[in-house]
Amino acid sequence: MKVKGIESDKSSSQSSVFSFSSKTARGSLPARNCKSKTRNKVLIAALLFAALALSQMVAPPRAALADSKTTIERLHRDAKKALRKGDYEKASNIYADLLRLDQQDAQAKLGSAFAHFKMQDYIVCFNQASEVTKSDPANAQAHALAGLALLRSGYIRAAINELRLALVNNPKEALAFGGLAEIDYYEGRTRDARAKALYAHNLDPDEPDYLITYARASSRAEDFKEAADAYEIFLQVAPETDRERRERIQGLIKFYRRLAGIQVHQLTGPDVTEIPFKIGGDRRPYMHVKVNGRDAVFVIDTGSGFTVIAKESAKRLGVSEVAHGGKSQGVGGDGKFPIVYGLIKSFEMGDAKLRMVPCFIRPFHGAEDRPADERADGLVGLSVLSKFLTELDYRDGRLRLNRNSTQPLSASATPDQTVVPFRTTQNGLISIETELDGNHTINAILDSAASSTVISTAAVERLNLRDRIIKGQTANVIGAAGVANNVELLFIRNCRVANLEQTNLRALVLDFNAINETSGFEQSGILGGDFLRHFSVTIDFNRAQVAFKPHTNK
Repeated sequence: MKVKGIESDKSSSQSSVFSFSSKTARGSLPARNCKSKTRNKVLIAALLFAALALSQMVAPPRAALADSKTTIERLHRDAKKALRKGDYEKASNIYADLLRLDQQDAQAKLGSAFAHFKMQDYIVCFNQASEVTKSDPANAQAHALAGLALLRSGYIRAAINELRLALVNNPKEALAFGGLAEIDYYEGRTRDARAKALYAHNLDPDEPDYLITYARASSRAEDFKEAADAYEIFLQVAPETDRERRERIQGLIKFYRRLAGIQVHQLTGPDVTEIPFKIGGDRRPYMHVKVNGRDAVFVIDTGSGFTVIAKESAKRLGVSEVAHGGKSQGVGGDGKFPIVYGLIKSFEMGDAKLRMVPCFIRPFHGAEDRPADERADGLVGLSVLSKFLTELDYRDGRLRLNRNSTQPLSASATPDQTVVPFRTTQNGLISIETELDGNHTINAILDSAASSTVISTAAVERLNLRDRIIKGQTANVIGAAGVANNVELLFIRNCRVANLEQTNLRALVLDFNAINETSGFEQSGILGGDFLRHFSVTIDFNRAQVAFKPHTNK
């Protein structure tokens, strides 16, 4: 009430003083008596007191401003500490408090975007980074975070644009170099991936993700000592909170230390080898091989980055454990299974022979329910197939392996072949851009060991495909991590890769969370045997190309 009274008095006093000053300036007001002068002095004092009170209401005291600034600085420090400790949710909450204090705090927005990126909430990361680029188009960190969010979400081309724009504005933006290193790795430029990842690490030694990229690229180059060294540094830098990933990496370090100094995949035999295979009732290609000189049945598996030995067959085939640690991700069961590493001393596919082949050892689920000639002892993965120009001819049932191909597929393709580029995921799987029903583009894994085409649950929701679910039909799916029961089926009118199209497919709908945790960029589908069996499929791993040749009637 006192404040209101002062404001009321101030209003009337202002009127008197302004009149007094104005008339005095013009010299038109005659001299007043002493009583009048005293009254004016009182009015002036009242005005000054009211003005002081008003200034304290409008502008906070300096002490209050200093306290507010100190609070904001403290919150920023606390958020950064939480990020370093790997407590990304806490960091996100602190940044939310900062943004409630100041919605224009760009550093709080970028910190929040980074925290959400680490929590794999890429939509929020992209939105907050984009808010900063709108108000500050030259902010390199904001462009880099937007690019990384796009990359993880599977929008590679858009991600490249944002990451390059980040480097235009800051040639030393570590996040941008880290993102571009990943893309180099996905697109087969191993040397460039290592160089960019190492440079990003030198720019920001506290960020562990750059070391992961460097280690993966080193492993692909079969430089296992460098890979193990990078993972060792990762364990020193990375937060203690991600226990599962740390356990996996500790197992990898043991395995890579075991492989260091060994020349793996020692290849002998003719330039070109052909091996017959049989398409099983599950639409998977089975072939006979020799493991350590013993007969075995393997599935040709372009959906596995590594060669795999069934736990049930490992002892018979003379393959023993050399290291273990952590869990891998897969479809079925709880989505995870223990990682056990082995080393095959000799592996023969027809006349093609390899020595010292690294492998996984894991249980094969449902093998006892299959016909005798479809009970696989293992999977021939991309770690072996990538040593050749590999052709799967589904019509003739022949696997052709060429170890001395010099021409890219795009240069030697015949008119009836369609050549498309591919990327590889972090764990080495082939990913191809695929179009569904004419207007939806997804990243799909090329998987010869998958019986059917698959669409992720997330893609079904994102692309509004729930109305395509086939009512009353479900399936049981046997995957690497066990059995998934009552899996829904989705009707796809058109499934297209480049100019190649298959119609009226029934796709399984599966949760891809476990797959995408380790893929690096989002995968939303699998191209399985129901799609691939219509083609002869040739894979050029050195140039990251796949050629599809449709079958014609003989």
